[in-house]
Amino acid sequence: MAIHPTAIVDKNAKIGKGNEIGPYVIIEGNAVIGDNNHIYPHAFIGENTTIGNNNEIHMGAVIGHFPQDKAFKKDSKTFLVVGDNNTFREYVTIHRGTEPESTTKIGNGCLIMGGAHIAHDCQVGNNVIMANMSGIAGYVEIEDGAILSGGSMVHQFVRIGKMAILSGNCRINMDVPPFLIAGERNQTWGVNIVGLKRAGFSKQQIRDLRKLYSLFTQTGSRQKMLDGINEEDFSESKEFVDHFVSFVEKSKRGTCFAVKQTKE
Repeated sequence: MAIHPTAIVDKNAKIGKGNEIGPYVIIEGNAVIGDNNHIYPHAFIGENTTIGNNNEIHMGAVIGHFPQDKAFKKDSKTFLVVGDNNTFREYVTIHRGTEPESTTKIGNGCLIMGGAHIAHDCQVGNNVIMANMSGIAGYVEIEDGAILSGGSMVHQFVRIGKMAILSGNCRINMDVPPFLIAGERNQTWGVNIVGLKRAGFSKQQIRDLRKLYSLFTQTGSRQKMLDGINEEDFSESKEFVDHFVSFVEKSKRGTCFAVKQTKE
């Protein structure tokens, strides 16, 4: 373990094995740092933040500071929990929960690029990518494998489904169902075919999800969509179809609407 002499590590912080902690890093009290993490110069790790193993935290990143929420009281004990094998690039900001005992959570294998922001009480799954300057407001949920392109902005309480992809500079304040492409303002443009292929989905599974998307966009109601699904053979894709349907049924904000893209 190497801790640069200019780093400031609180005596109540717990530091694991094999970590590299660079110049002018600040680690506050009651932070827990696992093993084999690389924390670059001038990064900040706030109190009550738990970092797992094999993470990279780059220059100027702020991980686990106070939330930007007027409801937060500075004497409240709130938390940030980060998993393993994540990369947080330069000037990423991630905030702890707002209410006492609340927690912001980041899973495993995520890539959070420069200047991205994860607000208080967000729940971010595994293998999520947030490109430069993308941001998610409080209480947002992002499922595994989702991608937020550069500059995309997500309103508080929104849910982004598994392996969905958001286009650059989009504005999203409704839920984005799993496996879809979303862009502009609350639009969906079809199934994330490229992402599904890269993830190893079979041709039949991709065909099934495209058919499911057609039912979702054309039937006009959730019940008609469910009736249409019951009439189709989705046996090879049942797990993914069930997840899509469950996500839509649980939506409280409504889901983004389909828009057919045209070539200029």
